[in-house]
Amino acid sequence: MVTRKPPPHDAQLDLFTAVFTDIATRDTQDTMEVPFLSLSKKPRFTPITYKSDTTEITVSGGAPFGIATIWDWDLIMWLLSQVRESLDQGENASRKIRFHPHSFLKAARRACGGVQYQRLDDAIKRLKNTTVVTTLRAKRGKTVMFSWLEYGELERDEQGRIQYATVVLPEWLFEAVSDNRLVLSLHPDYFLLTGGIERWLYRFIRKQAGSNRAGWGWYFQTLYERSGSTQRFSDFVIALREIAGKQTLLDYTLIVQEKDGREYLHAKRGVDIAASPEPEVMPHAPVPQFLHLRTATYEKAKELVPGYDVYTLEADWKEATKRNCVLVSNPDSAFLAWCRKVGARPTTIARKGSKGCG
Repeated sequence: MVTRKPPPHDAQLDLFTAVFTDIATRDTQDTMEVPFLSLSKKPRFTPITYKSDTTEITVSGGAPFGIATIWDWDLIMWLLSQVRESLDQGENASRKIRFHPHSFLKAARRACGGVQYQRLDDAIKRLKNTTVVTTLRAKRGKTVMFSWLEYGELERDEQGRIQYATVVLPEWLFEAVSDNRLVLSLHPDYFLLTGGIERWLYRFIRKQAGSNRAGWGWYFQTLYERSGSTQRFSDFVIALREIAGKQTLLDYTLIVQEKDGREYLHAKRGVDIAASPEPEVMPHAPVPQFLHLRTATYEKAKELVPGYDVYTLEADWKEATKRNCVLVSNPDSAFLAWCRKVGARPTTIARKGSKGCG
């Protein structure tokens, strides 16, 4: 009998148990600057769509559960944080994760009563029900399709409440969290934010502004397009004004300013920005570019600029690309060209261990 070899993914997934406590909350950068989630607690059945020159996204979720919300995403962030922590400690991790609801609820700073157990139950269903179709982080000419949870299994007690849950993350998310450069940590009080737009805005600012010294600015229309909100634009602006009126959003200071007769939101990390220099304001929705390099490119870069920290150079290159709104069709060639320019400078200073933005 002649048989073919099984595909690489045919093997049974190992079971990973979520056990870490008091760890940093991580999120994937890819999901922080483009619309992937519903910002409303009311069920959303209308698809979320976003399109730029380089990225297309469609997020859908039919009845009865609808599209996953930004509150449902708390579970995904916690699961990703468990995986990342395991990898940071040199241990094995898996897309298949088993956890006790109490562990998640405690980490997400929620009560542990029956209502929260039911909300977790509903969140798992919406995450499983939500389908994403996107070209983001896909190889050129390809489209990827997945659900936020590939599989879910709930063990219940006699009252029907979840005792244990086993879920499987999609490969798209697991690949992102496995690369430390594609992950950002969030403020420990993020879970205490109650508003959908407020939560979205913090994640967007965290990704876009990071620790940029001058801060960053976005016109209200840009923020509206990036949020995927179903609100009217005028209502969205009112919500932004209310958030900015508090002056701070966790570790960011916010202020509404004006340029060329148009108002924009200015955000800067950790300080009063009233007297700060005017930041660069994006006149249109900035094109998200997810510039990933091959392993061989890093090795070539080390040869071109010996003594430099290539990961710091990569961070500087990405920042310059974003700041100058440069569209990159071949990230590997573009980065190596950047390295050649750095190496050709008359005075070169090795910057081992220096930190990039964000």
